[in-house]
Amino acid sequence: MKNRKYWLLPFIALGTLSACSSDNQDKQQANDPFVEKNIPTFSPLNSGGVNLPQPDPRFNIPAEHIPTSGLQVDIRPPVNPLPIIHDSVAQFDGERASIVYPADKQAVYNLQQVARLLNEQGITYQQENGKIVTDWAATGRSDDVGNVQLRYQIEQLGNQQASALAISILQAKRDDVIFTPTVVDKQRYAAGRLNQLVGELNTAHQQQQQQLAANANLALNSTIATDRNGRQALIANAGFNATWQKLAQVLPSLGFSIEEENIGRGYRELKYRALDELEWRRFGIARPDLVKGEYKLQIAVVGNNTAIVITDEDDQALDPQQAEAVYQGLQRLLAN
Repeated sequence: MKNRKYWLLPFIALGTLSACSSDNQDKQQANDPFVEKNIPTFSPLNSGGVNLPQPDPRFNIPAEHIPTSGLQVDIRPPVNPLPIIHDSVAQFDGERASIVYPADKQAVYNLQQVARLLNEQGITYQQENGKIVTDWAATGRSDDVGNVQLRYQIEQLGNQQASALAISILQAKRDDVIFTPTVVDKQRYAAGRLNQLVGELNTAHQQQQQQLAANANLALNSTIATDRNGRQALIANAGFNATWQKLAQVLPSLGFSIEEENIGRGYRELKYRALDELEWRRFGIARPDLVKGEYKLQIAVVGNNTAIVITDEDDQALDPQQAEAVYQGLQRLLAN
């Protein structure tokens, strides 16, 4: 009997162990309070472990007051003078915006042409000593704050090799209150006005050249008359541009080569090479007794017509026979 009791005990213990480990979840959990005895305990660190040196006031950076609001900053990009004339150079020197170009372009870019543009834009001005000083004029910019108006000074400078147009700002006002423009303001407004004026002169010149090319082959009627100074003149029944261009084509046929010209003044310097008798007979005209040398041609607008006058190098009128022969030759050539 005693032996049976000892035999049952191992089976009871084995069943108990099997029941305790049948759940896998229990295998992944440890709820025992076991802690290694030798692990030291730590208290929270309530203060830094490094003592830094105190700052030396001698090395403090001075405090600078930077306003957080109310500061007006002009973020518009600067405006630079543009070299929009062929072979030109443009710059701003801190006061003036200028463009320098070859002297042979003075007939297109000059104070007279600038004055014409100002008149077309309704800007009043005074002109003297090679300068134009405008009255108060709008800037023409749509991004200005308030009503900004300026007084400009426009100059033409130059020598035998080059010419220049320069614009500076004399005065500025905003909403009728005078203010001193900054260098950036001067550059923006002076360069902007210079670019605008030169650009319009470019456009006008291109349109004129196109019109001249279109009128080059037109036949012009003309009559010989007397101008207001009592000199014989040829009156062309056409406008200035058409007459100017047509004369450039026909003058060489009469022996006149163009040495120099200024379309703004309607002026040409001519050099005459005597034609032989046979060449004059082609026009049905006896050869005039013209001396080889320099002559001048001046044309002027007379109503809807254009007057043409040729004089010698001393501005003396041709004698009646010379003038009649030359004008008759031009008359026949202009009509073709």
